[in-house]
Order: sequence, then structure tokens, then C-alpha cells
Amino acid sequence: MDIALFDFDGTITHQDTFTQFVKTAIPKRRQKWGRIILAPSILGYRLGLVSSSTMRQKIIKVGFRNVPAQLIEAQGRTHAENYIPTVLRPEALERIQWHKARGDRVVVVSASLA
Repeated sequence: MDIALFDFDGTITHQDTFTQFVKTAIPKRRQKWGRIILAPSILGYRLGLVSSSTMRQKIIKVGFRNVPAQLIEAQGRTHAENYIPTVLRPEALERIQWHKARGDRVVVVSASLA
């Protein structure tokens, strides 16, 4: 048995899924306030001084502050059921099935929240 590693965004899907989740899960008003609060970090990100990993962590901290975990989980399930299927790469899914049929262990990795 081999281990097959697949990156999620850009390999299994044809685009980033984090941004779309944030746009749909965080209310518009909070997004507007978040852009104001995070303006220095956003500028730092655009100048290459703040990493994408750090930006994602800040967005989550501001966007989901005081939001019950159950609500975030429900939004995640909705995102996974409704949005993710629209951005999956058929060839990646075929390759995953090929590995599974061989008895390989398939591991999905992501740097989204690293």
C-alpha cells in the first residue's frame, strides 16, 4: 500500500475555496468592518510583508469572533455540499479513485489554515 497525497486547493479543485467560504459565511457588515480593522494587515499582505497564512488566520479571527462553533460547522457543511462540487477537477477525482482501487491510502492536505 502506498500513500497518495493530494493538495486540496488547486489540485483537487480548480480554485481557492477558502475565499468563497469567507464571502458566504461571514455577514457582509462584518466583512466591511473586517476590511477596516485589517487594513494595515491587508496592506502588508499586498506589499509581501504579511504571509497568506497569517492573513487567513486574521480573517478567521475577525470574521468568526463570537460566532458559535455549531454555526460555523453548519456553514462549512453547506459550503462543502453546495459549492465544493462545482469546483472539483474530474481528473483529480479519477486519480483519487484509482489510488483507492489499488488500496492506497489517500491523504488530502491543505495549506489554507497552516
